[in-house]
Amino acid sequence: MLGLNFSSRKNGNCGDFLLFLRQQTNNRLVIRSIHDFSLEGCGPCEYECIHGSCPKKDGLTALTAWMDKEEQSIFIMPLYNGNLPSAFYRLLERMSPRLHDEAEEKRFWKKVKIILVGNPEHGLEPAVQTLKDIYENARVKPAVTAFSSVKYGMRATQDRMIENREVRSRLVELAWEWMEVPGK
Repeated sequence: MLGLNFSSRKNGNCGDFLLFLRQQTNNRLVIRSIHDFSLEGCGPCEYECIHGSCPKKDGLTALTAWMDKEEQSIFIMPLYNGNLPSAFYRLLERMSPRLHDEAEEKRFWKKVKIILVGNPEHGLEPAVQTLKDIYENARVKPAVTAFSSVKYGMRATQDRMIENREVRSRLVELAWEWMEVPGK
């Protein structure tokens, strides 16, 4: 399994969650940062990707090859000012030609589980809905779990949410659920 951290902070709450999940999955989870792949956004180009080749020479090929070989990927993302991380949108943008194929889109989203870390007052619910809409558009049951530091009486960037027993319990439940039903 691939654990992909979309946070700019490798050692924040998102990183803590992935390290904990790796323990729960008996080290079956390989952790990487989306930023390790130096993923550029689309353009300027002549839509070469539609014909099978993108002129960009960055980390997309390595990332998608890795994701293809894994049973599943866990994307963990912080909420930034009510928005999903730009790196997530860059990934979707660059994978667009591939995800326009219905079978490929469905296969991709069946393999991806998402954990979102944010707070209601910063747009958590709309962000969760955006992610659910992406899954539903692919005709796949949404696999999105949200964690709010406020729910646990904590601050998002100052406190370590992993220190909370309820947070750890929920992550254990997710790990067991994902381990029992690969590719769900």
